[in-house]
Amino acid sequence: MPGRAPRSVQTSHRGEGPSRAVQAPGAGIARAQLVCTGDVGEAREAFRRVYVDATLEPKRGTSFGCAMEVASFGTIRVVAGDWPGGGRAFVPAVGEQYILSLSAGGESAGDHAGEPFRVVPGRRGALFSPGRSCSLDVGGEFHGRTLVIDRGALDAHFTTLTGAALRGPIRFGTALDIEDGPGRTVYEVAQLFRRQIEQSWASPMLLVGLRGALFTSLLVHTRHSLSEILDAPQPRVAPACVRKAEEYMAAHAAAPITLADIVAAAGVPERSLRAAFVASRGMPPMDFLRRRRFELARRQLAEPSAGTSVAGVVAALGLGNPGRFSVEYKRRFGESPSETLSAGRAAAGLPRLQPRRRP
Repeated sequence: MPGRAPRSVQTSHRGEGPSRAVQAPGAGIARAQLVCTGDVGEAREAFRRVYVDATLEPKRGTSFGCAMEVASFGTIRVVAGDWPGGGRAFVPAVGEQYILSLSAGGESAGDHAGEPFRVVPGRRGALFSPGRSCSLDVGGEFHGRTLVIDRGALDAHFTTLTGAALRGPIRFGTALDIEDGPGRTVYEVAQLFRRQIEQSWASPMLLVGLRGALFTSLLVHTRHSLSEILDAPQPRVAPACVRKAEEYMAAHAAAPITLADIVAAAGVPERSLRAAFVASRGMPPMDFLRRRRFELARRQLAEPSAGTSVAGVVAALGLGNPGRFSVEYKRRFGESPSETLSAGRAAAGLPRLQPRRRP
């Protein structure tokens, strides 16, 4: 949940005397003790610096305690947060980071943009995406281990893997099963990175490789709004007829073009074009056009004008029934079209759309 780089609080691990950030022998690795205290006010101040605009409340009827340490390596850092007596926290909007929340002991539960989650040692983790609120409830002793990744770094890694440029943050599914399957791989790579960065002999050269492995694992082993791009088979080199058809579709995706129009632009028989598309793109040309139209719809909703509406975008692009469109849109991108539009309006400084009143 962090929103900006932490700054050390002048308390020692045992609450005796000053502490300071320590630069590791390896260039680019830094470690700092942020706070170790039983004072609620001091903990709140440190918590707000780490988690922008966050609120922190101790659990009633228990003695309060909070200790936080950070180990940083360029675009990624590990925050160790220990809450002996539990408590509650709320962050109005996660900053420009992706956050992997794990536990080394104790459980927590919460809600991230309407998606509930539980963090359980070795069984459940949580992934938080930029620009969304997050609440956290810790009922008892909890030892959180959070990996915070700068948005620009993970977005750039996605572009390197796919060649696709991003127009907004990746939206991860919040709940993460780390007990087995692909989620277990994410957990094991994250644990390896965390254990290495916490060692006094940590090697920046090794951490660079582990960081790349962690980024790749997060992108290919979790579900998110752009999983479809990564799931698609790597395309073969397309023949000229496919490239011509793609150029035509890109230029006319917002127009009511037909398969006959695409065939004419490609300059080959329909049967030949279909076979070439399936071989090089894994789908027939009209399915490819539908995917392009969904991508265009997402761009229009994410970058709206004052009059943009979901129904208007669906009608303009010929994407059929709005209800079926919404279902397919959420399957493709991990969020509803109205959520994309709301976020786009907020980013553009436009007022929120008011729900229509029923007569």
